[in-house]
Amino acid sequence: MKIPKNFLNTTSIARYREYLKLLPSMKQENTRIITTLILTFFAMSFFGIFAINPTISTIVKLKKQLADSHLVYANLKTKIQNLDSLQQQYKIIESDLPLLQEAIPNNPKAPILAGEILGLAKEKKISIKSLDLSEAPLTPNKSKAILSFGFSLEAEGSYQELIDFSKDLTNISRVLTVESITLSKSSDSNQLILNLRGKAYFKY
Repeated sequence: MKIPKNFLNTTSIARYREYLKLLPSMKQENTRIITTLILTFFAMSFFGIFAINPTISTIVKLKKQLADSHLVYANLKTKIQNLDSLQQQYKIIESDLPLLQEAIPNNPKAPILAGEILGLAKEKKISIKSLDLSEAPLTPNKSKAILSFGFSLEAEGSYQELIDFSKDLTNISRVLTVESITLSKSSDSNQLILNLRGKAYFKY
């Protein structure tokens, strides 16, 4: 709105005073509007924080859960691959497991070992004078994974028969180790006497 140049000259003092009375009212109105806008903006910001904060927290939690899920999935995938590999290896050795269980049985099985030794002696045509398996334990010692017990025998035969027996003794189905061997001449015949000490292994 353009005010004429002679506005003040043509306006009476009384009317001029009326215009002046309007100025404070306009100022108060502008102040009230600005104050309202400021308070509205503040209220929106204040309540907006409370409204947005749970959403932000939920997003952060979901992201963390997603990262954890990816980690769990990767670990499970690795375990599945390892299990598949173990299963393939098991299939390869599955046919050999009975032999392994026979070689290292779940208990001493001293009578079965005695029968194998006597059977080998008969095959090699030597005479077993004594066989001592008394060191075989009656109660398990579970502090060790693989256990053993000592045995000793005395046999009579020719030199070659006794040597063949000693060699084949470590090739029976049971895992054995020979610790000492001595040969001496029999006082009753021309045969030789074999004294052998060894160990047999088992597990519980």
